[in-house]
Amino acid sequence: MDGRDVVTFSNGARIVFDPMPGLRTAGVGVFLGAGARREPDDRCGLAHFLEHMAFKGASGLSAQAIAEAVEARGGVINAATGYEMTNYFVRCLSADAPEMLDLALSMVFAPDHPEEEIEREKGVVLQEMGEALDQPDDLVFELIQKASYAGHPLGRPILGHKDTLKAIRRRDLIDFADTNYAPHSTVIAVAGAFDRAAMLEIAETWTGSRPGRAAPSDVPPAPAHSVLEAEVRTLEQCHLVMARRTVSAVSPDRFAVRIFAEILGGGMASRLFQELREARGLAYTIDASCDQHSDCGRVSVYAGCDGRDAGELVRLTDAIWNDLASQGPTPAELARAKAVAAAQFAMAAEAPSARASTAAYELLTFNRTISVEETLAQIHAVTADDVRRAGQQMLREARLASAVGPAEGRAAAEAFVASG
Repeated sequence: MDGRDVVTFSNGARIVFDPMPGLRTAGVGVFLGAGARREPDDRCGLAHFLEHMAFKGASGLSAQAIAEAVEARGGVINAATGYEMTNYFVRCLSADAPEMLDLALSMVFAPDHPEEEIEREKGVVLQEMGEALDQPDDLVFELIQKASYAGHPLGRPILGHKDTLKAIRRRDLIDFADTNYAPHSTVIAVAGAFDRAAMLEIAETWTGSRPGRAAPSDVPPAPAHSVLEAEVRTLEQCHLVMARRTVSAVSPDRFAVRIFAEILGGGMASRLFQELREARGLAYTIDASCDQHSDCGRVSVYAGCDGRDAGELVRLTDAIWNDLASQGPTPAELARAKAVAAAQFAMAAEAPSARASTAAYELLTFNRTISVEETLAQIHAVTADDVRRAGQQMLREARLASAVGPAEGRAAAEAFVASG
């Protein structure tokens, strides 16, 4: 049984309670179904900057007062901006959960956005951008995002660009929140040990009276075209990503795709790790991942290798990907991948922060909570034919690649794109 309890206010805002007997702590989060995907092109980075500014003052509390209010009680506060979701999260002792929820909600719905902090914080985010651009394994994924969703908001970096960040004004922050933080896109999630009545009262005070209205709808990306995004740099290694588009986070085949990625390169027993690292020594790092949004998705293979090995690595990766998609997994591979997926989900279900995040994600994505048992059943129901079908669908998609580092990596990635 799913022990979670969802309360929906008259305007569509929701709070989900997930009690965990025996705990002394709680995870408290405010989740908004809007992120970088909703930004105008000339304000790329706005959603992420709004998250930063929430920590600079809210309801009259200064940035220092916000930090001290949490840390004086031993709590931990953080926030994250994605393409489709933004969240503010606090982990704290149970007795402090109501006050921490009140603080998180004030940061979301009553930020001060002090003018003197805006330009100062832009400098901080510019440093964050610089740090990301200096990391080739970060940059290569920014480039594959651009290649995967060219001309679409999903193809822009979440941090934004220097010129678009500098253009952001206080009014932009206020307008973005007013437009996108609609009640029906707001989920408050509480997991662990907590006073339910106190949490409900605070949630209703902040969200229950907000006017109900529709947030903007997202435009799906156009089909991808085979493309390479590359930056030649003087580095010791070539950093490469090979990718294809796949199904969305709400597709019935979503678990089949995730299991495909696990078998391809999800761990030390995966095909890519065993063949390219263990058997041939072509790479220290090679793995596959699956990113799924509300209306699209992508499976990517990342590798870091010597320039002299880049061509062979790309050729073998392509062959292994094609073989798995054409022939499907062995019984042992399928069983291992399903066991990994089930164990990872079950382990996450034992942590308050992960449980709160999962509940909020499910409500925003599926409009309901999904029990652990149901999810595990969906994972275990995936067949070899499902995995093969998911792989064959990917083979019909455009080839996408990115490369950062020596020119040999660019050439190898270009060969992957051109061979489709």
